[in-house]
Amino acid sequence: MEIYLLTDEAVLTTQAWQAGVDALAFDVRFLDEQSLQADEVRLRAACKDKPVLMELEKTSLARVRETFPDVAFPDGVACVHALYWNKTLEGGLAAYQAAAAYLGLVKGLMIDTEEGKLKTPDGAIELARKMTAEMPMLEAAMADILAKIVAKPRN
Repeated sequence: MEIYLLTDEAVLTTQAWQAGVDALAFDVRFLDEQSLQADEVRLRAACKDKPVLMELEKTSLARVRETFPDVAFPDGVACVHALYWNKTLEGGLAAYQAAAAYLGLVKGLMIDTEEGKLKTPDGAIELARKMTAEMPMLEAAMADILAKIVAKPRN
């Protein structure tokens, strides 16, 4: 899964990005101080004390438009990034929190492959806070599923 960030300016370092995360009191923590100016940047992070891998990749507005042909995107966007993450509960939460913090810093729009709807910084922050609030319920459901799998007799 991925989230696309459409902005007129870019966040330049993980330190600046972390400041945005911290200002929103989110759980994601970047583990390395690094520049975000390369075309592809691998991001080691942690969320709820679990390791998370993300990648920030520069892309084009044309690619995003092809992915979401029914969405009306703005014409002039200077920076377009795709944010990818490892497919864990913590990975998803970290990605949405990180994306919301990024938009909080530079303004712009976000669209994810799950909803396929443009979100403003406030909408992205609201979604990340909702996901944060739902995380304990999701963790409990996953623990219940795993317990049932372990308890199931094997033939």
